[in-house]
Amino acid sequence: MSGGLLLGIVALADSRQVLAQLKHIDTRWLVPAFVISLFQLVVLGTRYAYIARTLGLRLTWLKATSEYALSVLVNQILPTGVVGDGLRAVRQAKHSELTLGPAVEAVALDRLSGHVVLWLVALASAPFGFGTTVLDFSRMGFAAAAVGLVTCLGALLVVRIKRLERLRRDVAHFVKRGVHVLLAPKQALVHVPLSLALIVLILLQFYVCARAVGADLSLRQLMWVGPLILLATSLPSFFAGWGIREGASALLFAAIGLGGSTGVAVALAFGAFSLVVALPGAVVLLFDSGRAVSTGTRWGQAHALSMASGIGLALWTHFPPLLALVACLSFAIVIVQLRADWTPRGSFGFANSITSFRLLLTTLVLLGYQAWPGYWLAGIAVLVLGLDAVDGWWARRHETSSEFGAQFDVEVDTILVVALTVVLITRGQAGAWVLLPPFLRYAYVLLPAFVTPLREAAARTRIGRFAYVFMIGTFIAALCVPATWSAPLTLAGSVLVTLSFLGSFWQCYAPVRVYGAG
Repeated sequence: MSGGLLLGIVALADSRQVLAQLKHIDTRWLVPAFVISLFQLVVLGTRYAYIARTLGLRLTWLKATSEYALSVLVNQILPTGVVGDGLRAVRQAKHSELTLGPAVEAVALDRLSGHVVLWLVALASAPFGFGTTVLDFSRMGFAAAAVGLVTCLGALLVVRIKRLERLRRDVAHFVKRGVHVLLAPKQALVHVPLSLALIVLILLQFYVCARAVGADLSLRQLMWVGPLILLATSLPSFFAGWGIREGASALLFAAIGLGGSTGVAVALAFGAFSLVVALPGAVVLLFDSGRAVSTGTRWGQAHALSMASGIGLALWTHFPPLLALVACLSFAIVIVQLRADWTPRGSFGFANSITSFRLLLTTLVLLGYQAWPGYWLAGIAVLVLGLDAVDGWWARRHETSSEFGAQFDVEVDTILVVALTVVLITRGQAGAWVLLPPFLRYAYVLLPAFVTPLREAAARTRIGRFAYVFMIGTFIAALCVPATWSAPLTLAGSVLVTLSFLGSFWQCYAPVRVYGAG
């Protein structure tokens, strides 16, 4: 139904113009959209945690934010746009060891806060729409009368039907609690600014999508059409707002003189960007406490999924710095989560500081992928390799080695491979084969989350270390030579490491032979 509605709206809005605008979409705007989505999660998690604690539920900000990340993703990929909220309530009830009722109440009041503030913003921004063809007061009066009639009939039905006595009591209890949580001055001073900040961030994301398709949307126009489009999108729909959002955008953009096809193109970009930036919500499943693995293992698998997604997005947008942002955020999470295991002495340690400096230098390779000459990037990579030997030597000499330090070191090594891979492809100095080593590495980390290995993970061998150093050497050399030479160099390094990884997969997952006695 959503697909049919969407196709119909695109056709009515002139599908050729819509496709022409989407063909020239600037995907680099996905980077600010991703950054905005991170701030949105922070605001959503803060509001949800506050409302839940007001109702007496045990919910930390970090848990609320991570659950919201998963909820947003589920709302994007499943029908109605509210399934993720139901999942959030179920997981909260399980986490707090409570019945489902209080958890559903917390989720409902959290969403209600956003809807109430959104309606207030839409009413407050109505003057920006004066003079447009949409604000026809005769039609508005008819629509208001129709809504009022339906509301009165619904209220009369609830009051009259005796079988709905229990429903009336539940609704009355919910309304009473809602008034206390949402309308009491003390609580309103917290959740209303949070909901308002969230709406501003979503409008900013909508503006980013308008810029991505080249729409000349002014701030005044955004202040009017934005809240109305959000109202249409926020209503439970067939499939995550698709179709309804595009229809509202076509109507409102035509009213402000930008054309219905432009509105549809912006709405499609907004939907696509929203889906892409919501994908990291899948990482929450890897951190599920029900899985009997260590925190470091859970982070490693979540990090692998994040980086694999980041590689795809960086190559799609032709903007490697996006990958640097994803990597730094992921490492910040593990450094905070495993702060008790940094070193045997409890401090962060000089060796881990060197590893952090290596990570910083690696991000410079991603940031300067186009502005700096290849030999500069190669020089930074050589320095990172040299420091790789220093941090391990220092940790062993001063007895500060730890599991955290070892995992931190290996993942930063992988980031260097990823950075060189993405930069080489972006600069046109290597083909897609250089993607094999990083993707095989992350597949090797992720696979145990889905398939139990038959043997323990393969230890790092001299052959594996040689393959890694040889590959890094070919990638670094490829930055300094013409493309005709860089292609065979990177191919040789990629093939050698691929063979090494295939051997590791075989050691972990090959069938175990059982020899009989006869």
